[in-house]
Amino acid sequence: MSGTRAFLVRRLIALLVVAAVAVAALLAAYYGVSRNSRAVSDESTPAILQVAAAADALSQSYRTAELSLGGSTSDVEGLGENYRDALSTANQNLAQAVKSTTGGTSAGQSLLTIAGLVSSYSDIIEQAYVNRTNNDLRDAYLSYAETMLKRHGDGILARLEKIQDRQFALLDQQTSFGWLLGFAWWVLVPVLFGTLAVLLVRTQRFLRHRFRRLVNPWLVAATALLISVVPLAVFTYQTQDRLVSARHSLHRTGIGRNGGPTAKKVAHVMRDTRWRADAVGYIPLGGTVLAALILIGLQPRIDEYRFQPR
Repeated sequence: MSGTRAFLVRRLIALLVVAAVAVAALLAAYYGVSRNSRAVSDESTPAILQVAAAADALSQSYRTAELSLGGSTSDVEGLGENYRDALSTANQNLAQAVKSTTGGTSAGQSLLTIAGLVSSYSDIIEQAYVNRTNNDLRDAYLSYAETMLKRHGDGILARLEKIQDRQFALLDQQTSFGWLLGFAWWVLVPVLFGTLAVLLVRTQRFLRHRFRRLVNPWLVAATALLISVVPLAVFTYQTQDRLVSARHSLHRTGIGRNGGPTAKKVAHVMRDTRWRADAVGYIPLGGTVLAALILIGLQPRIDEYRFQPR
């Protein structure tokens, strides 16, 4: 094998290996951010809002029940429409949260337990209403209901708070740009694509000197294709920025009372991230095209030396 052919074979192998590693690193780095946009929009946001809404509605139900039972019109109005609406809202959100919770199997089981406790809590409130004419008994039932709802550690609201804490912990993981992604985007991807660009430029210079041809169009196209990493980096920055905005919206106080507006705000912030996430599918395709351009650009030059004497 001639020295030129041996050099070209080594350079072809080096280019293909570096290209494969660079594209794999880019795919992992891009997917590491883009995959979380769907998880935050479709899973974490509704799960967090449902648990928050259930907790808020339960607190509201007790306040309205207490006011109704302490009023002079309880005989006519009963516990009141506000109490029934609040309890119904809590039960609906708990039922939805059981299906969509992001806290894992244990969180789902905890929510089922909480749903049973809410049923008992509503029964106690009803007993307080039944005994509304007996102030001592009424107040005892109300106190028991309040304890069941607000008891520190294992009350209904405390249980919901623990589930919410797990969901917030997962949300923080989904929206954080950890050290691994930072290393991939700030070090690994730039170094690999920079190395590949240098190899391509040096190869073209060698070919121009050795074969007396101004340019190799296939290698020029391969070099130009490397620029596609720039818009992908921009998309990653934009997606990460929207993930952080969504996290801030969900960490605000009062999301239980403002679930609808909060959900709309998060949806508005995250609406452009879906097509950016879909761009991940073009990275393997781009890698295939890149490898093909390199192969087409160098293989004919290698073949020119195939039958030359050693």
